[in-house]
Amino acid sequence: MRGTTTTTMRHLISLVIAVVASVAGSLMLWSGGGRALFEMSRFGLEGGAAGPIALAVAGALLLGLAAFSIRFSPAGPLVVGAFAALGPLLMVLLPYDPIRGVNSPIVSVLDSLNDVDRGLAIGAFDFVACGTAALIGFALLGAGVVARPRPAGALWRVVSAVGGVLALAFAGWAFAAGADFYRRSFVVLDPSVLSGASLLVAALLFGAAIAPSGRSSIGAWIAGGVLTLVGALLFVVPPQAFSVLPPQFLAGITTLGWSGQVLAVGLTLLGLALGVALRPVSLPRPQAPQPQQGAAPSPGAAV
Repeated sequence: MRGTTTTTMRHLISLVIAVVASVAGSLMLWSGGGRALFEMSRFGLEGGAAGPIALAVAGALLLGLAAFSIRFSPAGPLVVGAFAALGPLLMVLLPYDPIRGVNSPIVSVLDSLNDVDRGLAIGAFDFVACGTAALIGFALLGAGVVARPRPAGALWRVVSAVGGVLALAFAGWAFAAGADFYRRSFVVLDPSVLSGASLLVAALLFGAAIAPSGRSSIGAWIAGGVLTLVGALLFVVPPQAFSVLPPQFLAGITTLGWSGQVLAVGLTLLGLALGVALRPVSLPRPQAPQPQQGAAPSPGAAV
């Protein structure tokens, strides 16, 4: 009975931390990142976007805290991950096509944020359409499904490390597909099923690569560390440094960097890695020694 109560409390603590931190962190990331993108697109790095950038970074840190809730139970990451993955799924499966008079429920919800704050709406669109929500959602789902309160063996460590390296390639694919999906759907108004499907496949593979980190945190440390470093650099590196890239890639990099999307994925993985690393480990109970064959029965034993 006591064990059941303890398990229930762990699930509840994980859910409370994950839900509160993810909601607050998402709103801060959207508002700060969207406002920073708006200001920097007009005035560049000297556009006085320090305040919005700080808000976006704080939001990304809270998303890392939401992932850290796996330290208590995978319940929180599973719930938050499912909700985060739902937005991109709806956006791809129910495409926005205004030329043909087709609206999308998720786009209508995001559009309504303009009545609250312009920066909030910009950041929310970037979060859902550019691949960030899908990457975070499927990573949390993968790690949450695999997580167990048992020591990770050598095989899990190797698989996790390989998955962390592969996850970097899948993240780059997802961000590229997300930038193309956003441009086609909301800039040139020519939605592409292929770009949307590519985004979802890349995010699913990313989640599969991160899943072993639910047992061994090595992979999440690797992918999260690299993505966090890249996300931090994108805040300060001027777009002229990427001038050799095609215009559509340049627009995608500045959008993902200035709005804090890459940083958010990186810090989420670092929070996940820390939670798994600090998670209490349940060692298997030692089995009672079996009586040797032919030995005399112990006193009081049934004959």
